[in-house]
Amino acid sequence: MCVWCGGVPLGDLNERYCCLFHAYSELTWLADNLDGLWAPELDGLDDVGAWNFLDGLLFGHHGDVPVADDRSIEECQRDSKRWGCFSFLTNWGEQFDGYKSFILCPPGEYARILSRSVTPPSVSGFSITRTGFKLATAGFAKWFELESLRLGIPAIQTNEKR
Repeated sequence: MCVWCGGVPLGDLNERYCCLFHAYSELTWLADNLDGLWAPELDGLDDVGAWNFLDGLLFGHHGDVPVADDRSIEECQRDSKRWGCFSFLTNWGEQFDGYKSFILCPPGEYARILSRSVTPPSVSGFSITRTGFKLATAGFAKWFELESLRLGIPAIQTNEKR
């Protein structure tokens, strides 16, 4: 499985043994909650600035460079709860290993996917329409649900806050 952004595959199509339920669950949640994927702290940041802000808070890095972090465990848990909803593809399954990404939805018609490639190390930003994201997600969700029913394992979707 992979997610295509601007002709670029994010994910490993050659990973044959991967779980799809987590991607289904996360994509469905994101499509239902796009409007909440923005914060004033992101105003004025370019793609690299937004990446570093989120990567630092959630994973303690700016790219491959660990950042000094003197937050308490309570502060880290608070930041994870507050900013974790911006995580995209990360921890969704083996097919997305090495494709850490974030999703942002500034005011307007477009959302942004930020993804970091390893070779060469750089942050790429992709503009996508909110409508296109929702349509693609709905199509995947419908396929997943039908396949789950066909296989006798109904998908149980929850829309709990991540």
